[in-house]
Amino acid sequence: MKKLFVVFSVAAFIAMGMASCKQKSEAPAAENQAEAEQVETQQPNAEEIIAKAKAEGANWSVDEWKANTKDMMIAMKPALMKIAELVGKMEKEPDKVADIMKEMEGLKGEYEPLEKLMNEFEEIANSTVNGKTVMDDEAWGDAMKKELGLPDDM
Repeated sequence: MKKLFVVFSVAAFIAMGMASCKQKSEAPAAENQAEAEQVETQQPNAEEIIAKAKAEGANWSVDEWKANTKDMMIAMKPALMKIAELVGKMEKEPDKVADIMKEMEGLKGEYEPLEKLMNEFEEIANSTVNGKTVMDDEAWGDAMKKELGLPDDM
C-alpha cells in the first residue's frame, strides 16, 4: 500500500521537476465536457472522501477504512494508470525519455492536486488506529490493487 503512495509521489515529483513554460490547454468541446461530467459523477470524489475521513475517520472501523481507501484508489485510478503508462514507456523507449517527461510535465496541473489529496488521506489514516492498520496491511493492499486492475509495482 505504501508503495502505491511512494510511486505516485515519485512520478509526480519527476513531472514537477521537469518544469517548463506551458500554455494552458483549450477547454474540451461541449460533448466531451458532458461525457467527462458523467464519468466524474460515477467516480468517487477524492475531496469528499478526505472531508468524510476528517470528520468521521476516527470512528471508522477497519472495514470502513478499507472501503474508503478503495474508493480513494478508484478516484485516483485514472491518474495512476496514466503515470504507470508513462513510466512503462520510459522503460521501453529510453531514447524518448525527454519527450515522455514533457508529457508528464503537461499533466502536472492534474496530478499535483491529486498527490496532495492522496498524501492527506494517508496522513489522516495513519493518525487513527484502524486507518493505520489498513495502511500497513500489504496483503489487503495488493489484493485491492489486483481487483482494481492497478499495476503490481505501484
